[in-house]
Amino acid sequence: MFASPAGDPPRGDLGNGTYRNPILGGDHPDAGAIRVGADYYLTHSSFDSAPGLSIWHSRDLVSWRLEGYALSKYYGNVWAPYLCEHQGTYYIYFPCDGRLHVVSAASPLGPWREPVALDIQGIDPAHIADSNERRFLHFSAGRMVELAADGLSAISSVRTVLKAWPIPADWRVECECLEAPKLFWRDGYCYLTVAQGGTAGPSTSHMVISARSRNVDGPWEFSPHNPIVHTASRQERWWSQGHGRLVEAPNGSWWMTYHAYENGYQSLGRQTLLLPMEWTKDGWYRVPAGVSSDRALPKPPGDALAQPAFSDDFAARELGPQWQFCKGVGQGRCQTGDGRLTLGAAGEKFADGAFVFVTAPDHAYEVEVDVETDGQSEAGLVLFYDPEHASGLRIAADGLALRRVFAGSPVAGLHVPARRATLRLVNDHQDVEALYALPGQPWQRVGRAWEISGLQHNTLYGFRSVRPALYACGSGAATFRQFRYLRL
Repeated sequence: MFASPAGDPPRGDLGNGTYRNPILGGDHPDAGAIRVGADYYLTHSSFDSAPGLSIWHSRDLVSWRLEGYALSKYYGNVWAPYLCEHQGTYYIYFPCDGRLHVVSAASPLGPWREPVALDIQGIDPAHIADSNERRFLHFSAGRMVELAADGLSAISSVRTVLKAWPIPADWRVECECLEAPKLFWRDGYCYLTVAQGGTAGPSTSHMVISARSRNVDGPWEFSPHNPIVHTASRQERWWSQGHGRLVEAPNGSWWMTYHAYENGYQSLGRQTLLLPMEWTKDGWYRVPAGVSSDRALPKPPGDALAQPAFSDDFAARELGPQWQFCKGVGQGRCQTGDGRLTLGAAGEKFADGAFVFVTAPDHAYEVEVDVETDGQSEAGLVLFYDPEHASGLRIAADGLALRRVFAGSPVAGLHVPARRATLRLVNDHQDVEALYALPGQPWQRVGRAWEISGLQHNTLYGFRSVRPALYACGSGAATFRQFRYLRL
């Protein structure tokens, strides 16, 4: 059973040689790790966030540090990417607005070249090369295309090389949804890992399926251990478990990164999990007996990396890597340094404003920031799902007020004359309350509270999560100081 709000389970490195899922809390969907020597790197879907394609670094597969981004600006809606290496060059193949693209670099830390369009419609690409160094791209619906030697264009027509594993008729799934191919060679076999069942919908929808072949295009033999990972009951802590990718550690052990929703906390999005894999004598991988995604497990070898805090005093001349913009709006009108973040307002209304946010990994947290407007802009601190679904506190020409945007309800409750105030939101297991403090005055609690568990994909679509966000809309600009994030 999943933990009650009074007893949140610890996560990540437990400090005693074990870890507990998730390894990346909060919305980090479609992630898949690769190893380069003693180091690991991964990226994941960024959707409408910019900069996009976050690059994470680890030395133990459990503690991850955000190092930067492969996409410096907004290009479109970026879904499941595939990070790989071929002959000393690193590539990320990814769909943007439903069409496949690629970026490349000499190092997984970049700098990354500008995206190249492959002129292929599809999602979830994955790269593989055969023994003759011919390069191929698998993608959704079991399709494949051959790539040029530089990996930057297609040189064949698209063909279907895999049919879906037959999901039992009485299983509750969202769809067949053959997607998320991941490939590697081992002992003369090409192993193809795919996802089926749909990434959301019922708790039992998503799953990891394995197949193998002597060739990159089949014929494929399905694993007798399918599904490799699957949520069997809604009573489990992790729902819709899928989109797995295997990686081998330096000591020869094998691990799978994948994503899942957390029971009762779908507003956090799809979180990244890790499980050990074992190989059978007949050459199939599976989850070892007795291993569960909800138990403390022995940690992979390697040293932990410290993850910088979310809090930001805005002293640096560049915005910290924890921040992203919705569709890139405001990215070019943002200045930071000397303890201030100045954000140029955008749009005449809230939904068209400039939003800059962090991805919250916790069940319970509080966020706080000092906000000052110039009398022309509206600015504030909100819990943000998308421009049509957000709530928090704002300061505008008429002063400080609650800001709620749910189904067309824009502003409610409190009105206090002010151009500057420190605003605080407390998200206590999806029950939210607001506080504010005028300069030199004590904290005041807003009497009205609200609940946000419905801000998630199954009700609103979009594959997003709830994120603490700063925003500015209208004209002029707003100034933010001392952003603080505290896990409760």
